[in-house]
Amino acid sequence: MEPLVYLINCPPGWIKTPPLGIEYLQKYLEKENVRTRVNDLNITLYRGLKAEKKRWLALDRKFEENLFNYVESKHHYVIQEIMDDIRFVPFIGLSLYKRNSIFTLILAEKIKRAYPDKTIIIGGPHTLFMKIQKKKMSEKFNWVIGEGEIAVRDIIKGKRKGIIVHEELKSLDNLPFLDFKDFNLSLYGSFLPLLSSRGCIKKCRFCAENRLYKSFRQHSPLYIAEQIEFLLKKYGINNFSFQDSLINADQGWLEQLCRLIITKNLRINWEAQMAVRKHPSPGLAGLIKKSGCFNLFIGLESASDKVLKLMDKGFINRDAFNFFSQLKKADLHFEISLIFGYPGEEEDDFRETVDFIVKNKKVIPKIAQVNPFVDYFSDDYRISEQSLIRAFKFISVIREERIPYTKSFINNLIYAD
Repeated sequence: MEPLVYLINCPPGWIKTPPLGIEYLQKYLEKENVRTRVNDLNITLYRGLKAEKKRWLALDRKFEENLFNYVESKHHYVIQEIMDDIRFVPFIGLSLYKRNSIFTLILAEKIKRAYPDKTIIIGGPHTLFMKIQKKKMSEKFNWVIGEGEIAVRDIIKGKRKGIIVHEELKSLDNLPFLDFKDFNLSLYGSFLPLLSSRGCIKKCRFCAENRLYKSFRQHSPLYIAEQIEFLLKKYGINNFSFQDSLINADQGWLEQLCRLIITKNLRINWEAQMAVRKHPSPGLAGLIKKSGCFNLFIGLESASDKVLKLMDKGFINRDAFNFFSQLKKADLHFEISLIFGYPGEEEDDFRETVDFIVKNKKVIPKIAQVNPFVDYFSDDYRISEQSLIRAFKFISVIREERIPYTKSFINNLIYAD
């Protein structure tokens, strides 16, 4: 029996874990008695195109523009297999990200030309930024903005079509557990991804998260603990990466989860993104460490109080120092990201950030990302020369100061034109 929906994740993109978006869609649709098949074309090609691996995670516009043609000319069988697989499948779902958008839209056009009767559904975060394309292609494709479960189900059942915005689940605990049964986990790293919440409680002005979701919702701590326990028993994998915007949106919730992990004796290693909190819960950092957390990613972005206010980050640099000090005291490893060239940032603000990092290099274990500011909400988002200059200046400083940093992600938003 052929699948009714074929869900595809196109390259290039993240290769450390299976894609959560199509995994969630598959579980939800199967609960709704809709047959599905998933294809992580991204990991297949990453493993197959050995000569191109170094360019996979580095933003490279030419690589992204040429990847589909390269695959079709050098590895034609990969695209042909997809075209053969979907011959009798009425619905095709494609996940759209900034980096894979060119490849994805070329594939979508190719499918539509070969099979005009197919219903093609395009979702994913980059649909937010496709104003012109959505208008031009709304008759050919269906566009889902925000989370996809309800919207995709309604399209399949003939209830909706066109552009669907923010049809959100009310209770996340009603979702079946993720099981990754249709992914070859040996192709990825040693981690399984988790998502304990959707949306974000923060309102950072540069971030798309608040436009992707209308509301912030969380699984219950017990649901997540039992999801972890289920995957531990199924695969014996004890490394987990939370993909939430921030794991500490509700500090009481996080405390409950950590206690459940400890009392259930799950013995896992986990990492997550975390936000600076002005009033961190006493003792929480130690509990996080005890529950198996080995790394936290924190978006500092700037140490200038003026710029932090412009960004609407909700804290000042002293709050960040106090927060980092608590994590350090609990022996929690964390790494931070920075953005340079944000509108309104002046040279004094830049220097304030540099000085903060140098002064507190014994408190901050690692720099994860150094990004020149990009306004993704404008029609023509480009990186200013000033943003680049400041990013490179900062990199020179942290090298001179011997401050640890993740080399593969430094300047990860700079395109090689």
